[in-house]
Amino acid sequence: MDSFANWAILMDNYLFVLYIPLAAVFWSAVLHLVNGKWRYEVRYLLASATALFPLGFVLLLIILASGARSFPWMGGATFGEPLNGWHNTIFFNAREIVLYLAVWGFCSYFVKLQSQLPKGDDAIKRRFRNVALLVPFVYCIYGTITAWDIEMTQVPRWWSPIYGPYHFESMMRMFLAFFIVALFIMRKRDVLKTPTNTYIFNYVAQIMLALTIIWTYAFFVQYLVMWYGMLPEETMRYTKMMEGPNWFLFWAFFFLNSFIPFFMLIFSAVRRTPALMLFPACSILIGTFIERYMWILSPHADDIDHTPMLSSWSDVIITVSVVFVAYLLWKRRMRKDGLLRDDSNAVKEGAAA
Repeated sequence: MDSFANWAILMDNYLFVLYIPLAAVFWSAVLHLVNGKWRYEVRYLLASATALFPLGFVLLLIILASGARSFPWMGGATFGEPLNGWHNTIFFNAREIVLYLAVWGFCSYFVKLQSQLPKGDDAIKRRFRNVALLVPFVYCIYGTITAWDIEMTQVPRWWSPIYGPYHFESMMRMFLAFFIVALFIMRKRDVLKTPTNTYIFNYVAQIMLALTIIWTYAFFVQYLVMWYGMLPEETMRYTKMMEGPNWFLFWAFFFLNSFIPFFMLIFSAVRRTPALMLFPACSILIGTFIERYMWILSPHADDIDHTPMLSSWSDVIITVSVVFVAYLLWKRRMRKDGLLRDDSNAVKEGAAA
């Protein structure tokens, strides 16, 4: 059981690595479709996040190779429920790999077209617009399938009609929180060749506020439908999370994802101050990480007493390793795209002087 918790941490990291480039493309497309003028300041930064797709694919292969250690139903832990065709191991692995590669290729094509826009003709612009129109559909469909496969299938025959939107909406908000933190650090270190304006934080914060309200509503409605419909086999996962050894983590991710960011983002002074925006952004990042961990662990939440990063050094090693590799990939991509300042000439001139 403790080993399953370690694998849950790896799967948690995988979801973050997957959704950072996927949501980056999603928001870049949305900003283009709504004609957001501030997209010109962030679209290439967003596009550079697609450098994390190779890392996500490696993590996916490791998780699929682990078999029953990541997905107990593959080892026969089905809670007395018969498996259906969706729980076929070969079909499961095949669709995960094929869909990941297809989405990776699609996002790479979107980024390629976006890079051609400044010097492109009308045909390129029309093609980019058409691809941008498809991005929200790709994101929502693939996000729903990811929610089903990584989290919902942990309990065979457990289903929720709203879980897919609840999942990918949570992750699109997670990316905005991540982008706030990353942009603040890059501005503080003054590493961007073209600095961004402070109002970017306010615009992103307004979207985060709206998504926080939606997340809280989706979380409540999902439980309300099961509870009001008197479906004890469906509310079983909630009961295990709320009453198991890690019950405090359940309430932690709920408050970190709802009340805390809401009561900070409603104030314009917070939204317009980059340093203050770090608090709701970090609250969402931590809350989402615990949220994903708890949903993956939820079938055995009444048997496992494992707090992420505190119960095992393996959690720390896994997460730090993934973050470090992701940092190197993203930094190399930004340097390749010419987004970072090149201080080599300034250093040479200073040394000569």
